Amino acid sequence: MSRNKKRESLVLTSVTVSAMAIATLVSTPVYALDLSIYGVGHLSGERIDNGATSSSYIHSNSSRLGFKGSHDLRNGFSVLFQYESGVDLTGKGTGDGNGGASSGGQIFTRTRDSFVGLKGGFGTVLVGRVGGLNQWLYDYNLFGDQVGDLGNIWGGDGLPGRIDSAASYRSPAFGGFSIGLTYSPNQGNDERSSAVVKADYATGAFKVGAAYANFGNGSGVSDTKVSAITASYDFGAFSIGGGWQRETHIGGASSDADRNKYTVGAAMKVGSNGTIKTQYARAGDLGGTSDTKASQWAVGYDHAWDKNTTIYVAYARTSNGTGAAYSAYNYGHGDQGVPGIALGGDPSAISIGVVYKFDVGLLKP
Repeated sequence: MSRNKKRESLVLTSVTVSAMAIATLVSTPVYALDLSIYGVGHLSGERIDNGATSSSYIHSNSSRLGFKGSHDLRNGFSVLFQYESGVDLTGKGTGDGNGGASSGGQIFTRTRDSFVGLKGGFGTVLVGRVGGLNQWLYDYNLFGDQVGDLGNIWGGDGLPGRIDSAASYRSPAFGGFSIGLTYSPNQGNDERSSAVVKADYATGAFKVGAAYANFGNGSGVSDTKVSAITASYDFGAFSIGGGWQRETHIGGASSDADRNKYTVGAAMKVGSNGTIKTQYARAGDLGGTSDTKASQWAVGYDHAWDKNTTIYVAYARTSNGTGAAYSAYNYGHGDQGVPGIALGGDPSAISIGVVYKFDVGLLKP
């Protein structure tokens, strides 16, 4: 082969290799990161009666802002993350439904679920601030973050909605069945370790869940133990659901501080965008203490203006025994400025609200 032909062959080979390298770079994503920013803006105006006095309010209700995403590690593994903070759209900084004494000025702290995790064929592991009671409270809760939220009754004895400094595992689904395990250690001398086991089964329109939790109350007092069962069935235009919850050693009491709670509800679609709903929840007497029961009724109408925007009207009323003071409007819903509820008071609220949700992808692989 002549020198010129050898040179032409080398040039052709170099061009071919360069073209292949460029094609590989073009087809390979610059980012292995999938990142989104999301949020919920939920505001309502209402007339609230605490059982003694009534007044009008505007509240922010579990409004939030967060970042979430995943990073592909290849070989079937990916890192997951979520950093979520409560936002008070009324500017008060307290009583906005996000939990804690104050959420003013806080970013990703002491408010909502925030974690880093790993996902693979084995399931998903998350470490951070994750759900406690909330793992089953929203299995069938038609008034989440509105007046009449089921948490007013099921969370009314101080059960933690979320658990700090926790590790959580969720298995893959096998034939519709999956199981989750959550554990939070003592954190030194805190003596507030907690553990939750949550099993779920879903087949078609039918869903059922079972949970057991042990929430630590601190050194020298008993742990609160909770068992719960939830179930629902979606007929398409109509759904029904309910559940049972039993708590023992409420508030760390050593004996007789136990209580059974129940809920049942139904929702029916109206037209293409509307939903009429009603839900009833009841807390039985605290063991060994009469007239400590309570019941809550809630009725409402949701109208999906579009896929991001919902407007609603809701009414809720809680009837307390002479030794109880359950709310009708403070779990997930703002209660800033509302006077406390006296024992035996029967609080009620009528509310008109708007919920706007967004989820925008910032980076895609």
